[in-house]
Amino acid sequence: MEKRQLTRNDLESARAKIFHMILFAMAWVMIGEYGIHFRDYAAAGGIVLVSVILLGLQTIKLYDLESELPAPAGEIVGEAGHRRKRFRLNVTIFIFEGAAIMATWMILLRQGRTDWLVPGFALIAGLHFIPLAMVSHLSSYYLLGVWICLLAVVGYLLPRWGSFPAAGSNALIAYGCAAGAIADAVSVVSGTQKKIS
Repeated sequence: MEKRQLTRNDLESARAKIFHMILFAMAWVMIGEYGIHFRDYAAAGGIVLVSVILLGLQTIKLYDLESELPAPAGEIVGEAGHRRKRFRLNVTIFIFEGAAIMATWMILLRQGRTDWLVPGFALIAGLHFIPLAMVSHLSSYYLLGVWICLLAVVGYLLPRWGSFPAAGSNALIAYGCAAGAIADAVSVVSGTQKKIS
């Protein structure tokens, strides 16, 4: 997208993506801190919190920049329908992700495999970014999805190989997911700012 084509909808979409990554990072860092029982004195949580605050401030700047863009002259034919379709697909992806997480949780608890919960949830979270990338046309979501899936697999294998305790492996997965989300949000912010300036 060239600078002259940037629209208010583009800024709204960027803010939504950043907000999604903020929530994702916060959830995973809480899982990581819980997994290691705050033995790092919540240092990782503090780093993510500072990152989230900075990203939040960037979304406010994007909101303020929206007023500098010209008002839309009218929607391109079919654009509203296309946005509705993408919204429905996004909602469908999130519904399936939630159902998969719930089913995984119930099955693993029933089987007594609580040590597989975090890797299982991470694998589902990573896989959900693949269809999201297709719907949103964001190549960074492909990278994030692959990164999280790799973390899930490595995090699952390390305790089985005796290389790492399960709690440490879960923390590795969680902090890796949070770091990936923050990196993705930073790329959205920088990409949007390049188009504006």
